[in-house]
Amino acid sequence: MWNSNTNGSTQPVETNQKTKVVCNSNDYDVTGLSGVQLAERVKQIARENSIGKFDIFDSNNKNISPQDIQNGSFEGDLSIIRFNVAAEVNI
Repeated sequence: MWNSNTNGSTQPVETNQKTKVVCNSNDYDVTGLSGVQLAERVKQIARENSIGKFDIFDSNNKNISPQDIQNGSFEGDLSIIRFNVAAEVNI
């Protein structure tokens, strides 16, 4: 005899969580990338969107650096936000 009890669960459990980078309202799938590869892919996405200077935020809205990405020091998905430089003129 075998136990066919599924504990009431009828839905399969998804174990592969996708990771994405959001830039200019576009989602880029970066699942499977980590460390230097992920940091370089984030920079490449910014270049593809003609963004030279940018900030990177994780899903907790924490501003992170490429070094944080390499170290895995972030939560969830990443967002690239164009760095807005406002020139101030003092006369």
